Amino acid sequence: MPPSLRQRASRGNVSPNETRSTNGGNSSPRANGGSPRTRIGGSGGSGGKLLVDAPSKWKSLVTRASSAFAMIAGFATMLAAGHVPTILLIFIIQGLMVRELFALAVEVRKEKDVPWFRLQQWYFYGTAVFFTYGRFLKHKWVESSIVKDPERLGAFGLFMFAHHSFISYIGWMVGLVLFVLSLRSRGLYLYQFGQFAWTHMIIVTILMQSSCFVANVLEGMIWFVFPVSIVFFNDAAAYMCGFFFGRTPLIKISPKKTWEGFIGGLIVTLIVAPFAAAWMQKYEWLICPVDDKSPLRLFGGASGCDVDPLFVAKEVTVGSIVGGFESALGWMVPHGWVATVARALFGLETVRVSWFQVHAVVFASFASIIAPFGGFFASGFKRAFKIKDFSDTIPGHGGITDRMDCQMVMALFSHLYITNFIRQPGLMTVGQLLLKIEFLTNENLLRLYKAVGKMIVTRGLKLP
Repeated sequence: MPPSLRQRASRGNVSPNETRSTNGGNSSPRANGGSPRTRIGGSGGSGGKLLVDAPSKWKSLVTRASSAFAMIAGFATMLAAGHVPTILLIFIIQGLMVRELFALAVEVRKEKDVPWFRLQQWYFYGTAVFFTYGRFLKHKWVESSIVKDPERLGAFGLFMFAHHSFISYIGWMVGLVLFVLSLRSRGLYLYQFGQFAWTHMIIVTILMQSSCFVANVLEGMIWFVFPVSIVFFNDAAAYMCGFFFGRTPLIKISPKKTWEGFIGGLIVTLIVAPFAAAWMQKYEWLICPVDDKSPLRLFGGASGCDVDPLFVAKEVTVGSIVGGFESALGWMVPHGWVATVARALFGLETVRVSWFQVHAVVFASFASIIAPFGGFFASGFKRAFKIKDFSDTIPGHGGITDRMDCQMVMALFSHLYITNFIRQPGLMTVGQLLLKIEFLTNENLLRLYKAVGKMIVTRGLKLP
């Protein structure tokens, strides 16, 4: 933990004037230009009052709703613009989160003695971005491009992407060398190494999860839009249920959260999820993945793909739908029990549904039960360091990190769920194969050419 964080956490209650300098009591700006953060005392002040009893709850509702509509409008605009603008939006949000968390450990007095460390932080961040997003571009945009036009990237472009991981490592090593050369004053060693560790912890945590957003976008916009939307909807549903009915506190580190809001949000989200999924799966630009048939474009979504049977509604038995859930739960649920209950309560033997709607219920369950703990974790983190919000960027919501805490948890889950239960990667695409061929010697390249020629003749194919 950086020394500035350790000192901040050990002081107990923090005065609202803590950020004032000792030079005449004037408020000094933050060294990195970050937004000011509202500080709270150890007890949380008025923040411990339930929302249903808060005197200013209607004003808070209007502020939050106005900000929410503005965010939804911006989000929808970027989605309509296509894959690249959406990825750009993810990149901007990710950068703002990193900026807020970098600012949390700033100690202005010591920063004056280490003038280049902020630049080093962003250099490490840039190197990590190149490594992380380069992998996705290599496996999607680059591979689809060289399938259509092998000479499009040129020798330099092929070299960069073929040796992408090695170049990324060299970039990080350059940063490490610069960091070591900046170690000049013994009195700052602990602070500098603390900042070094803090920087890498933030980069790994944020990039690992936010990069899953990009991976989901490239699998098809629907795999990004639906998880993000269902978390947002659950948060709004839980807020409204707590706003009108919340009386029983849910968790101590987040006093305004109530059981009524938590359970109400769960029920409403589970009801809405399959209908929202049925509506989204109708649009080709949402369901088409980025691949050889529908390549990544600067503007506009993917189109012209073969519709995945996953998104086609058909008559299926209730038993076949719940069988997977029962297998996952193992001994906790007797085999056939869920199907028996469905038949007894609703008289259902079969239902017309797509498998995406079934997966949507899984996403909704995770978004309602597990993802909120990302928010609780962030609440505990903020209380440990006596801050109310990470910044005041979004009126009524706090900072970007405050708004994205549950989304980050959902991003990683949805990506792992897709790769484990839906796509199940294993087969190599033509683009991936061509990048591998780049490593072959000229002799082996000719041997491969002859072998492929024989394979074409054996299968009775005609050359185009």
